[in-house]
Amino acid sequence: MNTSGEESIKSEDELDIDERDSIRESQEGGRGRNEREENGDEDETAMADPRRAMNRVRQFNETAAGVQKKLTEADTFEILVATDIHVGYGEKKPGRSEDSINTFEEVLQIAVEEKVDFLLLAGDLFHENNPSRAIQHKVIQLLRKYCFNDNPVNFTCISDPHLSFQHSKFESANFEDMNLNVGLPVFTIHGNHDDMAGKKLTALDLLHEAGLVNLFGKFNEISQFDVYPVLMQKGQTRVALYGIGSQRDDRLCRAFKDNNVTFHCQPDDGEKWFNILTLHQNRPQRSTIRTTGSHIPAKLLPNFMELVVWGHEHESIPHAEWEPGSGEDGDGFYILQPGSTVATSLTVDEAKPKHVVKLRIRGSQFKLQPIELKTVRPMVVDTIRMSKVSRRLEYKKYPKPDEGIKQRIAGVKYLDEVLVEEKIREMLAKAKDLVLDDNRTPWPPLLRLNIQYDGEWANCQPLNAKKVGMQYSEEVANPIDMIAVKRERVKNRIKIDDDDMEITDPTAKVSALTVEQIIAKHFETVPMEEKLTILDNGE
Repeated sequence: MNTSGEESIKSEDELDIDERDSIRESQEGGRGRNEREENGDEDETAMADPRRAMNRVRQFNETAAGVQKKLTEADTFEILVATDIHVGYGEKKPGRSEDSINTFEEVLQIAVEEKVDFLLLAGDLFHENNPSRAIQHKVIQLLRKYCFNDNPVNFTCISDPHLSFQHSKFESANFEDMNLNVGLPVFTIHGNHDDMAGKKLTALDLLHEAGLVNLFGKFNEISQFDVYPVLMQKGQTRVALYGIGSQRDDRLCRAFKDNNVTFHCQPDDGEKWFNILTLHQNRPQRSTIRTTGSHIPAKLLPNFMELVVWGHEHESIPHAEWEPGSGEDGDGFYILQPGSTVATSLTVDEAKPKHVVKLRIRGSQFKLQPIELKTVRPMVVDTIRMSKVSRRLEYKKYPKPDEGIKQRIAGVKYLDEVLVEEKIREMLAKAKDLVLDDNRTPWPPLLRLNIQYDGEWANCQPLNAKKVGMQYSEEVANPIDMIAVKRERVKNRIKIDDDDMEITDPTAKVSALTVEQIIAKHFETVPMEEKLTILDNGE
């Protein structure tokens, strides 16, 4: 990994902000594009050159030279951070088709109410690569409703737009376009659900070209990743926003290890920058048989970052987690994992409260404020292990199905059916406690009851999960997949000598190497007598 002009800034988890400062002071120059009007437009036909970006930054730094004062509210960035909104998820599911779009609207409402400078999304705005016309229509409606207004934008982009938005014909942030009236800028990278398809376009490209969002972190060349930041300034606070849209984990991991990821940093001119990296990848190791682990280890990320906003992971961890990094100086960075705003699977992690996070940056310090979402459908996940609960005395009067039978006797109430009925009532009571707003929180809830048939129940016929679930069709939102049955398979144990278990086949572990790397490795290890050679004809 290459970096240029790095600067390590020690950031604190808490930002000491004097709340008595005036709130939302308007900066002279207003919306950023006014300054461009005064200074004159740059030559749009000029080729993208990193030196142009550096010159623009130096001009701003020279203007602020010698003006060192106590940082105030006018120097504070306020950013609302969200990720994995998955608009369109459940579009065809009865009673749940509006869940994702309602929560997206809540995110936008929070951004307006909190008067943030901009909304930062870490990928997967859409659930589908090619969202339906109805979903695109609703998203466009909401973006126009909440983002287009006369509210002042109190920060400016000082980086070269030809580098930050080189994928677009409109190479500037939307709020700097004199033809648009943007009061709430949205900056986003693409995720794995709304990634590139035909002609390297995503659904987000349409929104970017229409001036509704600012898509960054998109690369036309994936053999070499040149990551240019969007440089922002508000008063004396400067933020460098880097982005890496969703990539195959194996490919990006190899690129980091092969030094094919270059972060083009701000100039080392003595001014402090707050560096943010936004990416959308697997965070924990997801594979034990692939050489890359199908994830991006945090130690591969550059240490000059202050904060990494990690998308793709749906579990909400709305506080900063310290990553020590791998630099010789011992410096590191914080990781923020906001989590998804809608549950797309019935798991324990998805059942946790959903949040967006308000990020405040002043100078080189920051503070996080989690905001719990109220339009998220309540979800409760629980498990029954038959081998444990069946030993309780109060359940001895209920029979268990005979081993080997394929059909249960009609009219007989078996123990597992009694346990399921009790557990469902308990889960429904828990779900009611999760309702934050009677008028906004959707109902009925999502339930997932996992039943493990193990121990003495391993060979018993499980109950009919769908049939039992449909009995609660009026009380839960997902009756068909409310119950998941897992049956423990009893295997014949065969004792094998440890010496016979040694694996000598080099292909036993799946490698994430490319074809070129595999071929090169083969010819490095093949014996000389087996290699092809070219004979000299004696001339």
